[in-house]
Amino acid sequence: MHRHYIILLAFVSILIGQGSMLDMEDMTNDRLDDIREQLKTDPSADTRKVLDPKIETLAIEIDREAAELKKELEEMSEYFGYSYFKRKINFFDNVPTPIDFRLGAGDEIILSLWGQINLQEKFTINKDGLIYYKNIGFINLANKTIEEAELILIEKLSKTYSTIKNTDNSTKLMLELGKLRSVNVYFSGQISDPGIHVIHPFSDIFSAIIQANGIKVSGSLRNVQIIRNREIIHTIDFYNFFVDGKYDFSNIRILEGDIIHIPQIDSRSEILGAVEQPGYYEFQTGEVLSDLIRYAGGPTVNAADTIMLDWIVPISQRSSIDDTQRNISLTMEETKSFVLMKGSTINVASVRAMATSVLLYGRVKNPGYYPASKSLKEVLDLAGGFNDPFYVKSIRTDEIKILRRDESQYYGTEYNVSYKDSGTFDLLPDDKIFVYEDAKYRNIPTVRIDGEVNRSGTFPYTQGMTIEDAINLAEGFTPFANPKGILLYDEWEPLVDKDELEAEGMDHSPLIQDPVANITPDFEISENAYIQVLPLKNHVLINGAVYRPGLVTYTGNKSVKFYLNQAGGATSAAQFKDSYLTRANGRIVTLNRQNQNWIQVEPGDQIFIPTDMDPNEFNPTEFTASIVSILTNLATIIFIVDSNSN
Repeated sequence: MHRHYIILLAFVSILIGQGSMLDMEDMTNDRLDDIREQLKTDPSADTRKVLDPKIETLAIEIDREAAELKKELEEMSEYFGYSYFKRKINFFDNVPTPIDFRLGAGDEIILSLWGQINLQEKFTINKDGLIYYKNIGFINLANKTIEEAELILIEKLSKTYSTIKNTDNSTKLMLELGKLRSVNVYFSGQISDPGIHVIHPFSDIFSAIIQANGIKVSGSLRNVQIIRNREIIHTIDFYNFFVDGKYDFSNIRILEGDIIHIPQIDSRSEILGAVEQPGYYEFQTGEVLSDLIRYAGGPTVNAADTIMLDWIVPISQRSSIDDTQRNISLTMEETKSFVLMKGSTINVASVRAMATSVLLYGRVKNPGYYPASKSLKEVLDLAGGFNDPFYVKSIRTDEIKILRRDESQYYGTEYNVSYKDSGTFDLLPDDKIFVYEDAKYRNIPTVRIDGEVNRSGTFPYTQGMTIEDAINLAEGFTPFANPKGILLYDEWEPLVDKDELEAEGMDHSPLIQDPVANITPDFEISENAYIQVLPLKNHVLINGAVYRPGLVTYTGNKSVKFYLNQAGGATSAAQFKDSYLTRANGRIVTLNRQNQNWIQVEPGDQIFIPTDMDPNEFNPTEFTASIVSILTNLATIIFIVDSNSN
């Protein structure tokens, strides 16, 4: 978007510079008086209205573009690290050649000889990595550094110019780069501009991503992959650079045909409150809460020693239909060993906030800090749990506990208040409120729905419920949903009592199995099932023995053969008998040379064409089958000929 803004600004500048000055010179006195009076009464008045209407329209468009750009950058700033890539970069011809730069097709080299022999010649390396030198022939410089290429040329040219290698070295040789070839690099995954990009040959991975307009906020900054020859050769964690200044990717060169893949982010948490840089931060498996606080610049000077952490409970660990969110209070010291969980929100309390607020723990939908000026009932209702009849069944409403500091500043005073009396109980700053789960509450069967639905959440399960019924409970698909991309996970849960399992030291957590394949809207689901609706993707992934593997744009329900052609077609080494197509819902469709002409591709499909590892290997089975087929056809022809002759 910022590119559009710059182009538009340049256009307007030219227009104003060449045309609008004449319009302003031709203004009547009345119009000049109008402008003057406007400025007298309102210095911020928009005087563009008296100018040429075309200029006014363009100026308004600039304002709109600028506002959108500002909004985009503000939104991105909430997600740490992504704005690093939203900037312009300019490479100059006089950039020093990296010592590890290797020559390739399209590079121009300048050969200089001086001393007893003086000449200078330019050569362009051809597609086979060769240059042609008169009286010598072709010289292979492919994948050679400048230093290596110089040694090769000294050896080759010394046969024609003997003074290059004589004892006094009377003729010297030097090789330097002229015009450079561009490098074609493929970008896939969560990149702003996916597809093929032509980048500067001296680019590292950081500058290459900038040239592709940066990474989407849905993409990982800590698992950026460089794929070469179908293997991941490097994985870059940009947090090492952003946080610690470790430039550990500077020596990774980007080569022709490389794929830079940005996977979808796996885990991210929001950190709020008394930290230097609040926002959303990506974290990796095993990282602790203190790591996240460090990424956020550390606590501010007015930070308290209290950190509230809320997280979404994984469906496999929920004890009831309402057990979707939990919270815990930690000290700064405890954050050093507390392992982060997905869906966490961290709030670092400030000393000032704690002095004027109360802290709510336990079985409420939104635990955390609330104004101390309110009654207990107002705070509980703000927390969301007590206004929901379905939710409130799991809560001990008759015994809500409040801890209050006594004269010694210890929490030595405790109150027990029922919800029906909570409207008359006034809270004081720094009170701690505890809401407990009702031990008598019996868990009921549920179904969980996430993804591209209008209302994600946990819903009561009924006997005979289908996929379609569950989607209706979630108020249907969003406009971005893929109706054919539905994943269903059936949970397995022990049928024996949980208390018995715990007494025996056994795990009672439900287990998530592999997704159920080939589901339809009328597919009956089991209790405690988990349904995920995938987003509709506008691309098809093609890998394997094709000339241009990678992502191609989805253009409608066309055949596999059509999309293979978009990837340059199958190579001569393609082995169609083991090829397959994977649907968004996990269904696998076997492909061959015939059915690829009529099997239709859907958004988000993945096509894989394996490579025949030994295409020339003799296969007795295939040979025998071919001979049998030929003999059968020959016998059929003879029979038809004999029949016609008779």
